[in-house]
Amino acid sequence: MASKFGVIPNNTPTKPKPFDFHVPEEELVALKDLLRLSKIGPPTFWNQQNDPQYGVSRQWLIEAKETWLSSFDWRKHENYINRFPNFKLAVSDSEAGRVDVHFAALFSAKKDAIPLLFLHGFPSSFVEFLPMLELLVNKYTPETLPYHVIVPCLPDYGLSRSASPAEMTLDQAARIMNQLMLDLGFGQGYVVQGGDLGSMLARIMSVEYESCKAFHVNMLVADPALEAPSPTLLSPEEAEIVQRTETWRQTGLAYALQHGTRPATVGLAISASPLSMLAWIGEKLLEWTDPRHQFSLDTILGIVSFYWFTEAFPRSLYHATLVRNLFAGKPHPTSMEKPLGYSFFAHDLAVLPKPWAEEIYPNLALFKAHSEGGHFASIEQPKALLEDVEEFVGKVSHLFKGSG
Repeated sequence: MASKFGVIPNNTPTKPKPFDFHVPEEELVALKDLLRLSKIGPPTFWNQQNDPQYGVSRQWLIEAKETWLSSFDWRKHENYINRFPNFKLAVSDSEAGRVDVHFAALFSAKKDAIPLLFLHGFPSSFVEFLPMLELLVNKYTPETLPYHVIVPCLPDYGLSRSASPAEMTLDQAARIMNQLMLDLGFGQGYVVQGGDLGSMLARIMSVEYESCKAFHVNMLVADPALEAPSPTLLSPEEAEIVQRTETWRQTGLAYALQHGTRPATVGLAISASPLSMLAWIGEKLLEWTDPRHQFSLDTILGIVSFYWFTEAFPRSLYHATLVRNLFAGKPHPTSMEKPLGYSFFAHDLAVLPKPWAEEIYPNLALFKAHSEGGHFASIEQPKALLEDVEEFVGKVSHLFKGSG
């Protein structure tokens, strides 16, 4: 039982409050009412093609709407979330003020347990790491678990809310995540892991915070301020993967430009209708996975429902700052000294093959390549990603000797 891992260590300086997530029945009824009233747009050439370059098809949206209305069981997803220890903790930030941070956790009874912080991205949530938590629960007991595992909702995502009316920034989000770890008593050191936005926050934390001893990512974007490595270093297979990601960069980034340049408009439009949100987010969940192992419709509806019930979408758009910075050629903070681990999933949106990663990052302590898996590795390939993270933590465990 995962609940056994919910015992907070005695030396924790703060008091996280246990939390159960429950959507009121009236909100479930309201969702279905809105869905019934939501009109499917008329047929066009584009929406009648089963081709991701145009987005979701009209037929897919019709069938997904019907499933959402008739057979989707939100309570099943909600119960799965509540199977794991969930907490809330008020974190104080110099700019954002009070931030109520939600996180799931597996706490170890071992005094020398190494703290691990897992950070999700867009359009995802902390829920993407629950399959990995399940693997850990099945593998260890609280007495043998080598880690304290902390899986938060990022600031202004999901169940984590800032009291400030000001725009959340990447630097603030990274600072709040570091403060969460300090407030949990892990100031002597932790390892951070992330994909998508989570990977970029992990990179910031590797530079800014001494307590961040090492970082592992499953998305690694080359810094635009650095000289690009030579393509001649790549094997034919690596070159093909890079070309696929470059094609996506040229054809698939329109959403992020919209998020980054008109966040008010897109936030209001998408959050006004569950059907609009399903089309907008569902497109990414369909396109960004390994095409051989796409998400089930039930998984997609669970992710979109979580965004709908938590009203996260219009608050989460600060992630698009990354794309604005990329096009502007702005460097992204990344430590070149602290140990870096990278899990390369061949069908991710942005990849850095091993020859390039080794040339750019002299601190690369672990590189693992996977032929299967895409952008959402923690859901698509939880066993492979967890094995990589555990191997990486084993390589950097010497940094934590005597800190328990």
